[in-house]
Amino acid sequence: MITLRPYKTEDAKIILSWIKNEKSFFLWCANRFNKYPISSDKFNNIYNTDELQGFIAEDDGKTIGHLFMQKLSDNRLKFGLIIVDSSIRRKGYGKSMLLQAIEYAKTNFNINTITLCVFDNNHSAYECYKKIGFAENGKYTEIEILGEMHKYFELEYKVK
Repeated sequence: MITLRPYKTEDAKIILSWIKNEKSFFLWCANRFNKYPISSDKFNNIYNTDELQGFIAEDDGKTIGHLFMQKLSDNRLKFGLIIVDSSIRRKGYGKSMLLQAIEYAKTNFNINTITLCVFDNNHSAYECYKKIGFAENGKYTEIEILGEMHKYFELEYKVK
């Protein structure tokens, strides 16, 4: 059974170990990783703010992923969902994490819409989110990550 718990500063080390051991990550940015280092302090500076609430997903006490929630001013909540332990991908963990996060958001925030962003090349995440009930809202953005430009689009979920 997957559970969500609040992010702790020591979780950054686990997340960074996943990133450093992730083969697809290095295929994507091996020549840029040393140029744009990611540190525990950078993770903790991001997650230890009033704007973002970080969460860790666990399965039987094993840390399997993380996500964050950001409350926006217009009764919307933005999710960032990342599963970086590649040894457990394609087993339904992402969907379970997202469903629990939606329930948490319904209980703890006065919101009517949840938004999340998906990179245009992440087809498996897109299909997972669509099955849950997320739909494209027509907003596309291009951002720079590790020295390269990437496109992502927003999906929305109407809270019932």
